[in-house]
Amino acid sequence: MNGKTTTQTQNVTRDIIGESVQMQEVFRSVNLVAPTEATVLITGETGVGKEVIAQAIHDNSARKSAPFKVINCGAFSPELIQSELFGHEQGAFTTAIRKHRGIFEQANGGTLFLDEVSEMSPEVQVKFLRVLEQQEFSPIGGEEIIEVDVRVVAATNRNLKTAVTRKEFREDLYYRLNLFRIQIPPLRSRRSDIAPLAHDFVSQLSEDYDKLITGIAPEAVKYLQNINWYGNVRELRNVIETALIFAEDEELKKEDVETAVENLNEPDEHPDTDSEAFRDSFPVEADPAQAPNGDPPVVPEAVRNRLWELLQTGTMSEITAYISLMRYEAEIPHSSKQDIAERLQISVPTLDKYRALAEEDT
Repeated sequence: MNGKTTTQTQNVTRDIIGESVQMQEVFRSVNLVAPTEATVLITGETGVGKEVIAQAIHDNSARKSAPFKVINCGAFSPELIQSELFGHEQGAFTTAIRKHRGIFEQANGGTLFLDEVSEMSPEVQVKFLRVLEQQEFSPIGGEEIIEVDVRVVAATNRNLKTAVTRKEFREDLYYRLNLFRIQIPPLRSRRSDIAPLAHDFVSQLSEDYDKLITGIAPEAVKYLQNINWYGNVRELRNVIETALIFAEDEELKKEDVETAVENLNEPDEHPDTDSEAFRDSFPVEADPAQAPNGDPPVVPEAVRNRLWELLQTGTMSEITAYISLMRYEAEIPHSSKQDIAERLQISVPTLDKYRALAEEDT
């Protein structure tokens, strides 16, 4: 089986895999909003395919022949992101040896997709809000007002409303972005999409590895459908690609997939989680404000439930990182993503995974 479901407008230029009811609703939303000029906010965990949906919105709009530009707001420092978004004049700062056109100017007439928009610093959020409202800006070090015509599609894997409550994201910017929301469900909540996605990845990737693999064994598909896929479609693709490397037959077998999953997992052994005493033994720290008069801190029930779920399936390093993330974000809530990942000694994608786990019940 290798069916592709596409958004059902006449000008579709990009196929999207998805047969589940949840993804059909996503496609319906794309169909409704794409022909308009509305700002769109796409939410969902890391790896669910937010950029693919943003591309589909652009491809189904009147701007489809104009530029589609992408920028990951979490990939740049607060200083550099301003230059990437708005550009700079020569000599605006030490390393500005030549004039640079920002991505807003590059996307003029088209669509700009801003991934991880929640990672913008407060200063950048102010300038970004002005562009959204007035469609104009000045490059760094310049006085010229540049007018643009850009449609913005933003995305985040965080709960922006929670970020607003924590004073990490401007409330006025939140309401400006949250005009039309498309929530992409995690892969584990739409397991009927796993098989067609897996078959499509085999078809795409087998050519790259010069292998004549024609399909996936039913027991391998069943095995894939029983995985929770906290890395979502991106993680599934990685597993299929690794399984193709191990495969020796014309059909991807369950053993190939199991080997791939084992190869990609961290080598930590699962802890003994049979007793509730183990659950209660973790020194999870809450916000100091929740522990007045020196009383023991109270861990929020949602956090305890999420930790208990992770104890059943996660590695020790995953559990430790989750606990560290809860403590770190409570103590220093305004830190950048890169800073948090560095302090926890984990990668930014891993940090995204733990944030998704932490905020899933928010």
